[in-house]
Amino acid sequence: MSSVLSRLWSPSGFALVVLLLLVPFVGVSCSDQDLGALDGGYTGFDLVSGGAPGYEVDSPVADMVSIEQVVFPDPGARVLAIVLIVLLVMGLVTALLPVVRVRALAGAVVAGLAAVLLVITQLVAQSTLVTSMRDLLLVKMVNVPQDLSAVATEEYLSEVTGSRVGFWLALVVLLAIGVTNVVVSVRARRSRRPPA
Repeated sequence: MSSVLSRLWSPSGFALVVLLLLVPFVGVSCSDQDLGALDGGYTGFDLVSGGAPGYEVDSPVADMVSIEQVVFPDPGARVLAIVLIVLLVMGLVTALLPVVRVRALAGAVVAGLAAVLLVITQLVAQSTLVTSMRDLLLVKMVNVPQDLSAVATEEYLSEVTGSRVGFWLALVVLLAIGVTNVVVSVRARRSRRPPA
């Protein structure tokens, strides 16, 4: 049973985390009576590719800007997100290791490293987004008649920027992979121990 669990769950879990990179990881959601509403999110693959976020906006400020002029804030976590994908691929490869205990230990280590890197990537992306949005808003303040000073502060932007469901689901799956592989490794070690 340990062998099957180690062979199937671990690579399936890592593959699931790769799929979860298609779901928003970090985003901004805010609403102001005078400035309108904004909801935007970067997926894990947006972080890797440097792509634009998915977003919805209902704002008089947005109505003054054509889509060609839109500049998106940079989450600045591209290298970390690429390393995370490399770790996830390494996690998939651990299924090829022939010895159950070694395979389980390798899966647990990779899952643990990936979980730590996921959290670091998220924190860097959130922090960098806040700074990038503040800088973009300060530039925009010159070109629009609305007063953006209330939303162009780090305090406000930190409150409206946060983790999204993709991050939390990926973290839970990575922790489950790690715990499962530790259990499999312990059972494999006990089954190899000679009787007293």
